[in-house]
Amino acid sequence: MRCLYYCSTPFQVLNALNMHYNKILAPSADDVEDFKGVMVIVDVFSSARRLAKKIKQEGLFEKVFLIDEEDHKSHNNKVKKAFGIARDTFFPERLLRQQFRRKSAAFLRNRFDCIVSSTFSHPVAALCTANPDAKYVMMDDGLASYFGNWTKRLRSWPYLAMLKARNHGKDVSDPEALYVMRTELCHTELTDNILQLPDFSQGFLETAFRIFEIPDDIPAYSQRVVWLGHVSGNPEKKAGTIKMTEVFKKYKDDVIARIHPREKELELYEGLATDTDGYMWELQLSKTSMEGRLLVTLGSTGVFTPKLLYNSEPRLLFMYKLIPLPNGSALDEFLQIVSQLKESYAHPEHIYEPETWEEFEKFIQEYLDETSPSTPE
Repeated sequence: MRCLYYCSTPFQVLNALNMHYNKILAPSADDVEDFKGVMVIVDVFSSARRLAKKIKQEGLFEKVFLIDEEDHKSHNNKVKKAFGIARDTFFPERLLRQQFRRKSAAFLRNRFDCIVSSTFSHPVAALCTANPDAKYVMMDDGLASYFGNWTKRLRSWPYLAMLKARNHGKDVSDPEALYVMRTELCHTELTDNILQLPDFSQGFLETAFRIFEIPDDIPAYSQRVVWLGHVSGNPEKKAGTIKMTEVFKKYKDDVIARIHPREKELELYEGLATDTDGYMWELQLSKTSMEGRLLVTLGSTGVFTPKLLYNSEPRLLFMYKLIPLPNGSALDEFLQIVSQLKESYAHPEHIYEPETWEEFEKFIQEYLDETSPSTPE
């Protein structure tokens, strides 16, 4: 059996590695030795090339491909972009030739028994068309996998109808299963078949640390308050960053700001301890316990990671009532998952949503007073 894993983010790479390391898609224990994996990484994030090279060195996969992004995404002109999407819809092998930089896509045709991805992108649809007998499986992509229908939010019904016709009546967009880290929190509409990903074993973590270049001596946070920063990309968010820094500077010995990788205005955090190393948060948490700490964020999905990956319950403080988030369905879904997270917490009262800056500072002060006798591990 041969399985293809299609990844376009570091988190997707991590989950694909976990799935293949544990051979969870092998039909049976007797088939593990014959189970082959092919890793496909889209060159759209900064560490893509480095990760592809490290994964090749580990020898876990039969092949590792580093491929180009769909060329229609480079078009700024809406008409050209629409034409590019239509062309790739009607001529899927043309898209695969472009991404894999090959004159022919025959090497991908009828090659795989299973195709795995986190999102149903145009290339994934093309791979499903090229492998009509392959089953399609989805894997955890963070919050988006836990509610609603990620595919229908991204793809219009005419496009999905066209795919069904292209694939002789088969709904290739409907996964046979969705693998997530916490099935009890998953309320997806993608499929009724929600399955559990393996917890990160010590053996897997050692492999992942090598691939993602996480040092053994990565320093643990000594601070009790961890601020997961946001991008100060508009006046409201910038003002919020300034105000939060002003408050946190009063307690600077107990606060560290983990700077968002796309944050450019680092001077806004002056006076605070900062973490700009950029180690993968999902792996850093395996070495730095957040239990008993306070994570503060505007809306970073990173605050959900301790619960989703490690079933840990740090205290959480959300700032979206003080710093505006965009209105619309995305905000509604974010609030829905916050509500679900509260229901899953043994102590839901440890999730705070201050409505005034005075209330925000009061929460910080009360937390530090309450936890001052002992320091989290």
